[in-house]
Amino acid sequence: MLKKALVLLVLVLAVSMILVSCATDTPGEDGTPGEALSEKHGGVLRSAYYAPTNMDPAFFGTVADDWMGKQWGDFLVYIDEQNNPDPSRSLAENWEGNEDAKVWTFNLRQGVLFHDGKEMTSRDVKFTFDRLRDPEVGAATVTLYANIADITTPDDYTVVFELTESNPDFLYDLFDYHAVISDADNEDFATNWNGTGPFMITSYSPEDRIIFERNPNYWMSDDEGNPLPYLDGLEIIFLSDSSAQIEALRGGQIDYLIYLPTEFIPLLETDPNLVVLQAPSNTSYVLRMRSDEGPAADVRVRQALRLGTDRAAILDGAVDGLGTTGRDTPIGPAYGDYHLAVPELARDVEAAKALLADAGYGDGLDIVITTQESSPVPAIATIWKEQMAEIGVNVEIQLVPSDVYYGAEEMWLEVPFGITDWGARPNPQPYLDLAYVTGAQWNESHWSDAELDELAALAAKEMDHEERVRLYHQIQEIFMERGPVIIPFFINNLWGASAEVQGLEPTSILGTAMDLRPVYFKR
Repeated sequence: MLKKALVLLVLVLAVSMILVSCATDTPGEDGTPGEALSEKHGGVLRSAYYAPTNMDPAFFGTVADDWMGKQWGDFLVYIDEQNNPDPSRSLAENWEGNEDAKVWTFNLRQGVLFHDGKEMTSRDVKFTFDRLRDPEVGAATVTLYANIADITTPDDYTVVFELTESNPDFLYDLFDYHAVISDADNEDFATNWNGTGPFMITSYSPEDRIIFERNPNYWMSDDEGNPLPYLDGLEIIFLSDSSAQIEALRGGQIDYLIYLPTEFIPLLETDPNLVVLQAPSNTSYVLRMRSDEGPAADVRVRQALRLGTDRAAILDGAVDGLGTTGRDTPIGPAYGDYHLAVPELARDVEAAKALLADAGYGDGLDIVITTQESSPVPAIATIWKEQMAEIGVNVEIQLVPSDVYYGAEEMWLEVPFGITDWGARPNPQPYLDLAYVTGAQWNESHWSDAELDELAALAAKEMDHEERVRLYHQIQEIFMERGPVIIPFFINNLWGASAEVQGLEPTSILGTAMDLRPVYFKR
């Protein structure tokens, strides 16, 4: 009996040692034990998307650029799935704005490490935003952060932003996707991605894939004190064909997809091995017209093209109705009372023809629209072409790869007519400041309207909510009357994943903003 008891005890001890071994990470190089991990830890999340075009946060220009940055970087202020600032997921553990929202003080977390082991301090935060607002650097955020008069650092863990004008949206501006907190000592942002984020880049082949591994020193933990992220890593394969992305998901070669093409939703929803998640958003595909030259410089032409457009038909035909129709302004229903809720503009073919005749195009008008090959843009262009034919406008569609459309030559900013995808922002003001006020860095329509400029400047600093609502409504009336864009719809954010993937929480901001830190595989 004693021998049997000893054997049983040995077995129990052996099993206990195995369990302890499984609950720890790999020992460090110095031989010390690794951190204790939970049963949720482990596994590599595989995905597929278009290749990034720029890996320097200051010059992020595409969805792919943004998505990569959100994995290796963190933000001073994190905006959550309900569009609220979340201190629990921010590098600033708390903050305070003064009464007129012109001085903002942030207290940083202590002990946050960059991937190379250096501690993040207020110096790095100041450096990040000084770089993003420096005209000589030329980041896309120069206009966004032009209101910052000074950034000071009273100590290593305190940052103070002094603004020229009041900005009630300042916390949201700090979650702009370029605002990944950068290492002040980094000398090559294009190839050295030394962030504080949950994953570290271990391999990047621009023609093939990018591989991340879990940051073992990440500062965040779950509610039970377990270290985040749960995943061992990420692997993102670069596939420019959306059909190939879907087939990889269905075939089990990948586990997760962002921005699902809507035409595949019915197929995916019938697959018991997959889940489809969605949330309303302000993401749109903007049919924009250059208003400084060519036919669309005449407001009557812009009005005619708007009158000839059936937005509901484009929504249904291009994305199977998975969204809401637009009113040709960038401020959609996702912004609550900031959105001007008026009926959709009724299509009027005869009125459109009359306006074109008044503008000198009674015998017809030929235009070329240039845009990306990625879904659902070709479908939008094709449906719109058919609608324009009925009002006497012949549309030639020129499709190019996304990296060409947004590439070094910045085709999207110059072509006479184009379709550009604009991702959701936490608040409406960045659209105006980046794309529609005179001289804005991304003013692809080359629009200049003095009244809009004045109202946008007032809205940016208005502290009273009701007055701000009134200003945004006036701005939308200008877009509807004489604006340079047709916004047929705002598409829902759509994700697809293996049913084994847990912890995904849809967000109404960007599809790239799905937080992967709490994601894990079902055991």
